[in-house]
Amino acid sequence: MLADQQLKASLKEIDDLKAALDEHAIVAITDAQGKITCVNDKFCAISKYDREELLGQDHRLINSGHHSKKFIRELWTTVAHGRVWKGEIKNRAKDGTFYWVDTTIVPFLNADGQPRQYIAIRADITQRKAVEEQLRDSLKEVGDLKSALDEHAIVAITDAKGKITYVNDKFCAISKYAREELLGQDHRLINSGHHPQAFIRELWTTIGQGWTWKGEIKNRAKDGSFYWVDTTIVPFLDADGKPLHYIAIRADITKRKAAEAKIQQMNVELEQRVAERTAELKRSNLELEQFAYVASHDMREPLRAVSGFSQILKRNCSDKLTPHEDEMIGHIVDGAKRMADIIDDLLALSRIGSQPHQFEMMEIAKPLERALENLSVTIRERRALILHDALPTLPVDGSQLALLFQNLIGNAIKFCGERTPEIHLGAAREGDGFWTISVRDNGIGIEPKYFERIFGIFQRLHTRDEYPGTGIGLAICKKIVERHGGKIWLASAAGNGTTFYFTLPEGQKNGKPATS
Repeated sequence: MLADQQLKASLKEIDDLKAALDEHAIVAITDAQGKITCVNDKFCAISKYDREELLGQDHRLINSGHHSKKFIRELWTTVAHGRVWKGEIKNRAKDGTFYWVDTTIVPFLNADGQPRQYIAIRADITQRKAVEEQLRDSLKEVGDLKSALDEHAIVAITDAKGKITYVNDKFCAISKYAREELLGQDHRLINSGHHPQAFIRELWTTIGQGWTWKGEIKNRAKDGSFYWVDTTIVPFLDADGKPLHYIAIRADITKRKAAEAKIQQMNVELEQRVAERTAELKRSNLELEQFAYVASHDMREPLRAVSGFSQILKRNCSDKLTPHEDEMIGHIVDGAKRMADIIDDLLALSRIGSQPHQFEMMEIAKPLERALENLSVTIRERRALILHDALPTLPVDGSQLALLFQNLIGNAIKFCGERTPEIHLGAAREGDGFWTISVRDNGIGIEPKYFERIFGIFQRLHTRDEYPGTGIGLAICKKIVERHGGKIWLASAAGNGTTFYFTLPEGQKNGKPATS
């Protein structure tokens, strides 16, 4: 009776253990050939196979193909020799999904010591493996980022007190210190002495309060050479919000700083040269003013005397002069007049730059009227037809603009050849705050190869016998336009007339025409 009670108790205990095991683990039993003879509900649930689909099959039914043949061979060799096998296996469920199980396979032996069956006890570790895989991916990503950062930047890590705990190869290369010489040191090792104490204090105050610091630092390498780095220092904080360590990421900007220093030196030298040239220009302007004074007073008088006495000589001695002598006296008079004209034009050219600004808002039709009045005799003699569109009100120097119109219209009349001069002035407002004024004629035209040349002083395209003049008029026009903040150019073709264009700004700045 006692034996029966003990047997019942043992069987009850075994049933309880099996029930507990079924609640906790995934259980399968196979025979010696690996055919499944028993599975619990958890095995069916995780494999998604019914019990009837599993019994009589082997574990190839749930083989995922993940593990190598060597892995499977070692498993079976172990259990076939009566030894327990433990490991992690990736299986494939009926619906094609994969799951991981932490597996223990226990062989049970017969009287001859040969396996008669195997009990496999598994725990579902699919979630844990997924987390591990994510962690591996994250670590790989971090590793990749670190590798990329090390390839690109100069990196150092320091503890909260500034002691160097890590440097990458680029840090060693630029500082010329070995890693062993840097670890445990602080950045005073590479201090160049270039930055003031206030600069260093501001840096440490910033990162000590947990803020990122950015700036440019000049350091000193082991060999005494200097280098510049564009630096970002990021503090990483502990649970209390205090800096735990600092990561400094730097980029070598030594070449850029050298280029900036060179440019700065060039600017200093340029400013010096500008100051020297300005002084030279002032001296030149003073000399030009002195020349203008001499020309207007001391040179005119001899020229008038030459011209006057030559005409008296011609008038009083006309009956005694040979035709050749009479012709020579005429050349003397003409030469004196040309010299006077040149002096007048040179004086006009010099006054444009030396006289103070006289800009005021006015209808530019008024200086045009003054120019036409000065040219009235020539216009009447040549029967010139001069028309103009409505002209704007602009900030101009009236007397200079009158001279500009006079030179351009006078040239247009002169270079019409035998044709009756027809001249038209137009005006068009541009989108950039400028007006373009045009002076179009029907004259002999100019070949394009001469366009740049004609604005130079004493530049002539024809002989004085063909077309008289000093060769200074268009140089005066160019200087007047530029003084107003504009530009002048032309369009022409030989035999088809010429159009001169010049621009004038419509606004004022500091009492002067506003330029673009």
